[in-house]
Amino acid sequence: MQYTNPKTTGTTNFYMSQITFEGQSILHKPNENLLKCLIRANSKPPYSCRAGLCHSCLLQSISGSIPANAQTGLTESQRKQRLLLACQCQPDGDMEIRRPLKEHSKTDAVICSLKALNPDIMELQLSPQTPVRYHAGQHIGGWRGSDIQRRYSLASVPGIDSELHLHIQLLKGGQFSEWAHHSARVGDIIKISAPQGDCFYHPSFGRRPLLLIGSRSGLGPLYGILRDALGQQHKAPIVLFHRGNTDQELYLQQELKQLASRHNNFSYRPIIGDDNNLQEAINSTLTKPDSLRMQAFICGSPSLVQNVNQLLLENSVPETKILADSFSPFIR
Repeated sequence: MQYTNPKTTGTTNFYMSQITFEGQSILHKPNENLLKCLIRANSKPPYSCRAGLCHSCLLQSISGSIPANAQTGLTESQRKQRLLLACQCQPDGDMEIRRPLKEHSKTDAVICSLKALNPDIMELQLSPQTPVRYHAGQHIGGWRGSDIQRRYSLASVPGIDSELHLHIQLLKGGQFSEWAHHSARVGDIIKISAPQGDCFYHPSFGRRPLLLIGSRSGLGPLYGILRDALGQQHKAPIVLFHRGNTDQELYLQQELKQLASRHNNFSYRPIIGDDNNLQEAINSTLTKPDSLRMQAFICGSPSLVQNVNQLLLENSVPETKILADSFSPFIR
C-alpha cells in the first residue's frame, strides 16, 4: 500500500508493510520499527529496554525477510530459528511474526527467600512450579502482573542450588526492582520465562584461563559461572574482577575470599573506583600467551561491556572467546 503524506500534495513512494502478529493484521508506518508498530496497535508485545540490549522483545518470523540489524547480537542458533529483536527491526516488506514458543512457556514461581546483599542489591530465591533447565549466567524474564516485566540473569547453579537466584539492583523508578526491594514477600508468586542466552560456562572451557569481569549486580551471573566452573573441576586459572564505586557495593566479598582460599587456581580482585580503574587493573594482568587462550565473561552496563570488550580485543583475546551480558540502563 502506498502512503500519502497529508502535509504534501501527491503520493510518496513509501510502502506500508502488512504485519501479521498472532492473527492481528497491522499496517506498518514508514520510519517505525516493529516494536513501535505493535505497541501502537495495542498488541502487547514483550519489551523492556527498546535498545536491543535486554532481548525482552525477541519475536519469531514465520514469513517475510528479516533485516540484518534485527538479529544483531543473537546467537547462531537464534538466527536459524528466525528470531529477531522487534526494537531493532525495520520491516522492508510484509511479515508474519509470533512470540517464540519459549515465550509461551511461562511458569509460576514462588518467592521462597528475600535477602539484602547490600542496600542496593536484593537476592530473590524462586521455586518454579515446574522444573527449569538452565545454565548459571543465563537470563530469565520475570513478570509481576501482565505488563511489568524485566529480565534478570541467574546467579544460581544447577545441582548446587535448589532454587533460582536473582540479584536485583534497585533502580529509581524501576517498577519491578522497587517492588522486589520494598514490597515483595516470601510466598508471593510471579511468572518466569524459559532461560535464554549463551553467557555461561561450558565443559570445553576446562583448559582455558577464565577472566570474569563485572560491576555492581553484574557479579550475580559471574558468581554463578564461577561456582559452576569450580564445581566442574576447572583446573586452569580463574580471575574475577568486580568493580564498585564504594566498598559497600562490592557484595559477597566474604564468600568470594573463601572460594579463593579453597581453590588455588581462583583469584578475586575487588576494584573500588570507576571503569577506568577497572580497565587499568585488567590491562596490567593480561599477557599475550594467556590472552590467546583465554575465555572471557563480561557482565554489567552497556558502556562497561563495550569498553572492556575493546580492551580485550586490543590485548589479543579472540572475539569468539568473549561472552557478554549487557544490563540495560532503561527501566519500566
